[in-house]
Amino acid sequence: MTQKHLSDNNPIIISDSELDELQEFLLSDASPEGAMMLDTLDGFLTALIIGPVIVPPSAWLPLVWDMSGEGKEPKFETLEQDQRIEELLMKMMNSFVMKLSTSPDYYEPRPGTMALGSDETRDFLIKQWAKGFMIGVNGSGTAWDPLLLDKQFLMLLAPIYLLSLRADDSVPLDLEMYRVWERVPEYLRGINEFWLPSRRGEMVKGKGMALVTEAKRIGRNEPCSCGSGKKYKKCCGR
Repeated sequence: MTQKHLSDNNPIIISDSELDELQEFLLSDASPEGAMMLDTLDGFLTALIIGPVIVPPSAWLPLVWDMSGEGKEPKFETLEQDQRIEELLMKMMNSFVMKLSTSPDYYEPRPGTMALGSDETRDFLIKQWAKGFMIGVNGSGTAWDPLLLDKQFLMLLAPIYLLSLRADDSVPLDLEMYRVWERVPEYLRGINEFWLPSRRGEMVKGKGMALVTEAKRIGRNEPCSCGSGKKYKKCCGR
């Protein structure tokens, strides 16, 4: 199942069918055993985008294929397939940049946007999302240290960290952890704001990724920036 707030009408935004295509490859035998699934990737890319530094694809793409960092790679059947999957990964990243640039207040992690079949599935995907987010944090080296040393803002990251520790267990999340999960979008907004000055500095250096939250925020009843012709609340803001 895929998120419904991404438009099929904008070539810049990854569509539901493209997300399905990417998920199918990530879960196929062609991908290494340690490759991310789509919800893990969702958390991972979120951390990269709202974090303090711009991480180039050459640094983050290998972690998509092997979360252990050992460098295992997928087995593409053709060069065209290799190019297609990389295109989808970059399109997903660019979709996140646009989403978090124009409407960070409405961002919600992927497991919170879908109607899931069971509590077990929901628990599993929540944990995987948190795991991906923390891989994104850890994959940025020491860049996150200022937040880790700030007690106030560390409290925004700590709940996500605690959820990530549960990624490999099958123990159901309790009510307290569900309450934590419901507040994750709030925590992400705080983390995003904390790192905004650092990202401004990165842009001054000319490192070039679109600056998160610098674009004009879109009202719920305004036309969606993706070009679908729908109101924002009926499209990317869903």
